[in-house]
Amino acid sequence: MELRQLECFLSVAKELHFGRAAEKLHMGQSSVSESIKALERSIGGPLFERTSRRVSLTLLGETLLRGAGPAFVTLKSTFEECKSQASGRTRRLVIGFLGGGFYELYRPLVAEFAERYPQVELQFVELTYVTQFAAIVDGTVDAAFCRLPLGKEGLTRGPVIMQDQRMLCVPQDHVFVGNGPIDPERLADEKVVRLVPGSVSQEWEDFHFPRYTPQGKPIADGPQVRTIREALAAVSARQGLVMVTQRAANYYATPNVAFVEIQLPPIASALVQRADDARRILHEFNDILVSLAQRFGTLPVHGLVFTSDKT
Repeated sequence: MELRQLECFLSVAKELHFGRAAEKLHMGQSSVSESIKALERSIGGPLFERTSRRVSLTLLGETLLRGAGPAFVTLKSTFEECKSQASGRTRRLVIGFLGGGFYELYRPLVAEFAERYPQVELQFVELTYVTQFAAIVDGTVDAAFCRLPLGKEGLTRGPVIMQDQRMLCVPQDHVFVGNGPIDPERLADEKVVRLVPGSVSQEWEDFHFPRYTPQGKPIADGPQVRTIREALAAVSARQGLVMVTQRAANYYATPNVAFVEIQLPPIASALVQRADDARRILHEFNDILVSLAQRFGTLPVHGLVFTSDKT
């Protein structure tokens, strides 16, 4: 069995479509099909049921997927690491973040990681509302520091590292300014900016960009946004409101925009990675984060811990 054959199998198992799998792998569809057939001959049975309308996994295929998925991620990572060492290139761990990311933990995080992994370059990539979870799924980043709950399937998270009061971003002369904390029922008289459809799970969108108040009153739609800066621009233009963390409110000081406390559950953040990625380096990265969160006091307080992991 070749590594490329296994990669083709996993891609078809994910897409359940040979054409889309071939596009993702930058291969011809016939080449993907031949790789699957060769793998099936090697194993001794069919991995997919194919009809003119659909592709589905056989029981044999499901067994291979359960065992081979996590192993492939580790094997591919180890293979790339060996190639880097052989060529003299520096290993790299790519971590995504949204907004202000790790805030006060940045400097100690980089310092402690460098001490533990001097041979690995730590690279940070800014993500958006749209790419916050998608970049993890497609491998653009190895992991990302995300606002919870999980926003895509196939992901898992580490412990909550930060938990912040939720703040409502409003125009500076808005009636809410100076009258907080705000009752969320008052959002029924406002507009809230929206995300591009399909960017995240419905649970994530409902938590951060609610369409209804806690008592079920509808909240009108503001414009669609992709980034925090776009959301703040919409607030400044009086097109809609947006909710952010208290740390983000301190980080994104903006002319003509104010931040007021709103009586909704706090927002938690944690490191998120692919569920099939069991690399030790990500486990240790999470250990460093937890240690720093304890040292700098960013962990949840008063027993408020985010527990939702429906996706």
